[in-house]
Amino acid sequence: MQLGVRAKFFIVTVLIVVAVDFAAGVYLQVKLKADHEARIEDELSRHARASREFLGPLDAPWAPELIDPWADRLGAAMDTRVTIIDAEGLVLGDSNLEVRELASLENHADRPEVRSAQPDRCGLSTRYSETLNTEMLYCAVVLEGERGYVRVATPLRDLDETFERLRLVLVFAGLLAVALAIGAGSVASRLMYGRLRALMEAAQAVAEGDQSREIPVTSSDEFGGLAGSLSRVSKELERTVKELTSERDLFEAVLQSMEEAVLAVDADRRVVAVNRSARDLLSITGKVQGRLLLEVVRIPQLSDAVDTALRGESRSIDVNLETRSGLHHLLVRATPRGEGSGAVLVIHDVTEVRRLETVRRDFVANVSHELRTPVSIIQANTETLLAGALDEPAQARRFLDAVRRNAERLGQLISDLLDISRIEAGKYAIEMRPLSVASVARSVNKAVAEACRRRGVVLEVDIEPELQVRADAGALEQVLINLVENAVKYGPEGGLVELAAREDGAAVRIEVRDEGPGIAPDHRKRVFERFYRVDPGRSRHMGGTGLGLAIVKNLTDVMGGDVGVTPREPTGSIFWLSLGRVTEDDNSTHQASGGNGQSSGGGEEINIVQKAAQG
Repeated sequence: MQLGVRAKFFIVTVLIVVAVDFAAGVYLQVKLKADHEARIEDELSRHARASREFLGPLDAPWAPELIDPWADRLGAAMDTRVTIIDAEGLVLGDSNLEVRELASLENHADRPEVRSAQPDRCGLSTRYSETLNTEMLYCAVVLEGERGYVRVATPLRDLDETFERLRLVLVFAGLLAVALAIGAGSVASRLMYGRLRALMEAAQAVAEGDQSREIPVTSSDEFGGLAGSLSRVSKELERTVKELTSERDLFEAVLQSMEEAVLAVDADRRVVAVNRSARDLLSITGKVQGRLLLEVVRIPQLSDAVDTALRGESRSIDVNLETRSGLHHLLVRATPRGEGSGAVLVIHDVTEVRRLETVRRDFVANVSHELRTPVSIIQANTETLLAGALDEPAQARRFLDAVRRNAERLGQLISDLLDISRIEAGKYAIEMRPLSVASVARSVNKAVAEACRRRGVVLEVDIEPELQVRADAGALEQVLINLVENAVKYGPEGGLVELAAREDGAAVRIEVRDEGPGIAPDHRKRVFERFYRVDPGRSRHMGGTGLGLAIVKNLTDVMGGDVGVTPREPTGSIFWLSLGRVTEDDNSTHQASGGNGQSSGGGEEINIVQKAAQG
């Protein structure tokens, strides 16, 4: 609970009064009790010495029947309890007991006041009396001739009652003082703190943003001076807040609009600012201000970079971050915010840059390698021809044929490079519409007929005439031509290549099966990469560019399909692609919109067999 000044003033006043009353009461009680006990002790000591003097010349035998009456007389005269004890500690007389009761008393030789008694000094002791059932103060002295002891005692019950009444008086006086203090405090608070309350309310209103509220200056005393100072501070604060708000908004806008991820930490490595890019890149959620950096982002390298920045040195590091979207390469720059005030982390996601650098290096290396061989062959054969081989028709024809083959290879390589560049750049225009797979297969058959004839390969096409896919006619034809040409090229001479298609749920699976050497498992994942070859030497000998399957992969992706390769038993490979199947409803919609689907032409089941010419 928040207490106001007035309440605090009341509490302090009451506490002071209570403390003073309590201290004074305790002091008075202790002092008065000590003085009263000292007075009683002096009085008992006088009584004891008087009794000693009275009993000194007594010549009567020391027997209880004779001594007890003397104890009764002394006790009555001094209004105290008088006990006469012989030298052995036996009680011979007691003013508070009958003679017959004396025999039942314990031996008093071990009583503290008896043990400490002297002829000229009183032995004192305060204890609870089992005989009288009350707290007693005892005083004992040695009788003349050391015949025994005389002890006088008085109960302390009267003393306790007196001090109990004193306590009541002190409590009443304390309560009266507290009441007077509360009254006086109330009057003082009304007189002194009314104006302070007005100043406080005005200052609080200004602090809460009420700029129209003015702090009143009603006098020239201390309160007036305080009000004037608060008014000037209020105006200066208003101006400063406006400037800081403008700067903060500008900083926040710049920070949140940055593509780079930004994290700011204080000297204790606790996050003080984070922008939207950092939240997205580092998967940061919730409120992070005030939390330790390592709790927010569990990347130890960032903490190491911050440690360096907190020492006043800038540092750049590379960090690999595994996220749900894959591996990210980060370039982190840590710089100090100021001496001892923290550090700023600027994080660049260079994943795409690094990937493009790798692609560029690989592309340059592969293209250079692919161009070097045919260019070198063309150059060497041309130089041979110029050196005199033109004069020998047989040799010249062989050299010119080599120049022609390598020129065709260069042309094919350049054409494939242009195709794949257009596809990856998104400049390859496609028109997705229902297509008859059988019709496309016939076009493919015509395109590869010459290649099949040269190698004596049989191409079998097994496709239902009504089977249709949603694809681009040119892209699908190029994909199948590349796959069939690869199967013809790398299969055995006189072998068999199959082109088949079947429904596969909501898709159509098209397969190209060959009888070639097959592809090892560790190569299957990479055969669709640019310039990747399972057998580089054989591929170049067969005239391959290393881009055919990469074009297949890219065109299939553009059409929204999948492509892959599986082994064929006992030998060979199956290259497959999966495209969306066209239903009758799709055809009706397409025809209603004016589309023209390719048909199979005859409606019969296609089983095209292209055989090599024998000869």
